[in-house]
Amino acid sequence: MRLSVRLTLAMTALVACTVAAIGVLAYYNIGRAVVPSGLTRLAYQAKARLGAYESVLRIVRNEVLSARLLPAHSGIIRAQRNGGIDPAGGLSEAQWRQHLAEAYAGSMQVKPGILAYRLASVAGDGRTLIEVARSGAGGAIRVVPDAELPRAADRAFRGAVDLTGDAVYFSPLRIVQGDDRDGGVSYPQIMAAAPVRDAGGTVFAVLTIELDLRPVFERIRDVLDNDTDVYFVDADGGYLMTYMAGRIVPAEPERRWHDDFPGLAAALGDKPGTATVISGPDGRRLAVAIVVAPLSSGVRSGVIETEPLERIMAPATALQTPGLIVGLAALLGAVLLSALLSRSLAKPIAQLTRAVTAFSRSGRLVVPAGLHGESRILGDAFAETVAKIDAANAALRSKSELLDKTIASMADAVAVLDAHGKRVFANPTCVALFGAAEEIGSDPWKLKYKRFLADGVTPMPDYDSPAARARRGESFDNVELGIRRGDDPVVQLAASARRIENPDGSFAGAVIVYRNVTAFKESERQLRQAQKMQAIGQLTGGVAHDLNNILTVITGGIEIIADGVADRPALKDVAAMIDQATIRASDLTHSLLSFSRKQPLQPRSIDVNALMLDTVKLLRPTLGAGIEIDVEPAPDLRPALADPSQLGSALINLAINARDAMCGNGKLLLETGNVDLDQAYAAQHDEVSAGRYVMLAVSDTGCGIPAAIRDRVFEPFFTTKAVGEGTGLGLSMVYGFVKQSGGHIELYSEEGHGTTIRLYLPYAAATVDAGLDSAAPPLAQGGRESVLVVEDDTLVRSYVMTHLKALGYTAHSAASAAEAMSMVYDDVEFDLLFTDVMLSGGMNGPQLADELRKYKPDLKVLLTSGYTENAMQHHGRLDPAMQLLPKPYRRADLARMLRRVLDAEVAAPAK
Repeated sequence: MRLSVRLTLAMTALVACTVAAIGVLAYYNIGRAVVPSGLTRLAYQAKARLGAYESVLRIVRNEVLSARLLPAHSGIIRAQRNGGIDPAGGLSEAQWRQHLAEAYAGSMQVKPGILAYRLASVAGDGRTLIEVARSGAGGAIRVVPDAELPRAADRAFRGAVDLTGDAVYFSPLRIVQGDDRDGGVSYPQIMAAAPVRDAGGTVFAVLTIELDLRPVFERIRDVLDNDTDVYFVDADGGYLMTYMAGRIVPAEPERRWHDDFPGLAAALGDKPGTATVISGPDGRRLAVAIVVAPLSSGVRSGVIETEPLERIMAPATALQTPGLIVGLAALLGAVLLSALLSRSLAKPIAQLTRAVTAFSRSGRLVVPAGLHGESRILGDAFAETVAKIDAANAALRSKSELLDKTIASMADAVAVLDAHGKRVFANPTCVALFGAAEEIGSDPWKLKYKRFLADGVTPMPDYDSPAARARRGESFDNVELGIRRGDDPVVQLAASARRIENPDGSFAGAVIVYRNVTAFKESERQLRQAQKMQAIGQLTGGVAHDLNNILTVITGGIEIIADGVADRPALKDVAAMIDQATIRASDLTHSLLSFSRKQPLQPRSIDVNALMLDTVKLLRPTLGAGIEIDVEPAPDLRPALADPSQLGSALINLAINARDAMCGNGKLLLETGNVDLDQAYAAQHDEVSAGRYVMLAVSDTGCGIPAAIRDRVFEPFFTTKAVGEGTGLGLSMVYGFVKQSGGHIELYSEEGHGTTIRLYLPYAAATVDAGLDSAAPPLAQGGRESVLVVEDDTLVRSYVMTHLKALGYTAHSAASAAEAMSMVYDDVEFDLLFTDVMLSGGMNGPQLADELRKYKPDLKVLLTSGYTENAMQHHGRLDPAMQLLPKPYRRADLARMLRRVLDAEVAAPAK
């Protein structure tokens, strides 16, 4: 056989073998590169689907728990248990139900995903009390009439009625057939329910929220390809919902995913997630991933996501056809050209061989220059294949770099241990916290760093450290510890760890995440301090109340003793010493009441300009340098009738709210003025009376208040601030003070431009006596009138009766409001009612006075109290016909106040 023939055959065989080798290698290498990446991507996608579903469950859980705290629930409970009328506010059950329905509807307006609120009574065996749903025309929000309310308990009611604490019942995921508005497309829904309890903890009703899950699942559907299927499953049971061929398929309870994907169930084992390649029900090879986790609904659920394996292998498959074409062309060219130019072909083949050899050594392909024909095609094809491989490797490197950057930028410290406990990775946060990774745990490191238990004082044994536990293969969450470098403050950390396993399940290492919780611990400490101070305030208020009762008896008793020993100087001095001690104890009780915020309003004529200017001096350092404060006091400002301390507190509250709205930078304007509100304005505002007012306005350049919530800003506990940044009581306290003072409050806001709040305070026509006369008459003046004394404290009642008789009055006593009413029914005559504000038996002093005036319209009333918060029964202030004698008091004080009330003209009761 001639050389040319042999060369032709050899060249042909060489080209054929080279092309085949390149194709097989390319297909094999690309397959090895893309299949793990594709499975990882598929697992991440399944985890994202499950995470989206879990986030919705958490949102609806929080919505149920927050909605059941609406005050209207308590109002309905009190109304039902008091004959249909709420004794706390005077509203009927129907009115409370209307308020609650409006609150539900308001929440649905700003939360379009909520389809319905439903409140079902336990007493009525699940009878629905209130239902607000999007069942109106065009999906409008509609309060369901009583006649249409369901009478039987639903599944959500039965599932939630026995729950305890903050537990929430979730209904199974259900697929609802859409109506014309939805184009007839099925969509998923879920219901969440929680019990509503009364003040004693007894379940009164069950609150159910129905949520439309379309938004979250449509986002999932929009990113799916037509041949990608997603199954939402019960980890131990059947299917919950399926996305198949781009549409939602209802659940099939009778089917079990373990039967449809036996290979996946076997691969999953006890692991929360896995990805693998299996054979589908139709015999096709599928890439499949499953992620399983316990969800907020209490069900251990999972997501299975599948896609054809050929899509993952598409890059490798795409090379098959070009490879075959190039190979055939090369073979044909080799046969034709080798016959004519066998000698010339030997050179380019040798060049290509050298290029391939160099590529195998260096990984860099240099196609020889001057190639022609089949040799050039072969070189180009090989170069294209190498370019694709390089691009795939670059993509993998990019992902790896992104992961490295993400971990490096984390605020939490991340450390990775190998199977022998050696730290093989630490992000910058970890290095800044613990030092270099290779030094952690060494003897020099232990000299510089100290580890403590959660208390920050007790040293942590090495055996119990998070790193030691992770080396033992433990997985844990939020293990608290403290770390201190040298003399630096202790840094509080919460450590969590997870095992890293080899494919065979053996221990390969662990990853530990340390979170800095120092600021959180400090906030927690401050909260405990605030709670402690609140408890002290409540305790001191109660102690002051009882101490005032005791001091009242002591004060009166010592006066009697002093009169009896007036001719005995030694005993008279002792009595004077006791009297002075009683005065000091009285001052102490007033201080306790002031601390516990149980003092009544003390309205008097005040200069608002002066108060505003004094308050601004306090605000400048409080608000910070970023807030510019301008003051525009009006000349010839009228005096206002208000409590100056409460007005100052209200002004500070408004300024602090304005600072928060301006994020610490902006302009705050305080201005005053005289305003006359006419009948036309009063007709538009039911709570306003026409007349003269003093206006105080606070304006800011902050973010403004959205129109949707402007009607709610004065509601108690309503706030737009993040959790832990505000109580929601500031504006409601200002609102209550202004209304309590007989004034008016007005809010104007433009979103993005700022807010102005105007306070209208009553004009002080004359100076108002803010308390009792500072100097009592030197002699106690008595009288001959008849007085009815109502006091539930036996000692105080006896003391008052003794002094009244000594002053010449005819006295009758009663221990409760009910006993006083029975005396009226028995026609006992009296000219004045002297009663304590706080009475046992369900009716207090002002209420007793209102009831007695039905029988005695001209009745004169004198109140007394050592716990004066509850004396303010009529909008927090006393009726004009009532006077208050604070405890403890002397005989002279009692005599003077009795004469003041008895000798005064009768005033009409306040309405």
